[in-house]
Amino acid sequence: MQNNITSQNTSRLISTIKLPLQEEHRKRLAVIASADYSGVIRKTKEYYIEIGKPVSDEYLSEGIFGLQQYYAVALLDPANAHAVSAPVDPFWHFHILHTQDYFSFCDQVVGEYMHHQPLNHAVETQVENVRTLYQYTIEILDKIFTEVNPHFWPEDFSDAAMICFHKGNQELYPSVQPIRLFAPDVRGRNYAFAE
Repeated sequence: MQNNITSQNTSRLISTIKLPLQEEHRKRLAVIASADYSGVIRKTKEYYIEIGKPVSDEYLSEGIFGLQQYYAVALLDPANAHAVSAPVDPFWHFHILHTQDYFSFCDQVVGEYMHHQPLNHAVETQVENVRTLYQYTIEILDKIFTEVNPHFWPEDFSDAAMICFHKGNQELYPSVQPIRLFAPDVRGRNYAFAE
């Protein structure tokens, strides 16, 4: 059952996209927009209470919207990898913890499991690669959406802002490659990690 925070974002996701969409995009974006994020909200709220930084329902709503935007980017730009912001990252983590729902969700949105790739801050090449992916992600968000919350998607490219990413390339997510809105970009392939 959806809660009030989730239902507030149902139409917002699609209404803030400024690019022309195909019917298949709309169908998959509707999955993102209408998914039940109540478990994500509960776990995120508990996390912030545990670390002594309780958050408001408005914060949680904006965080879910930022997560929905991240998923929309994966759908609309599947040929490229994207990095998540530090503020959106806990929402993604807590969504992944609901493994059965997350697996089904990914299947409906991009056609396969969307893996989470954590960053090792001790390896400078990884940090540089994820910084490149994050800069690229911010550019794509601005191309797709009429509104991007700068708290949840800051243009801060410091090492602390670099967290993790999901892979994207022309071999991944084959069911949505034919409807991608962006061509492969060298910055979106910059995720090969040298140890």
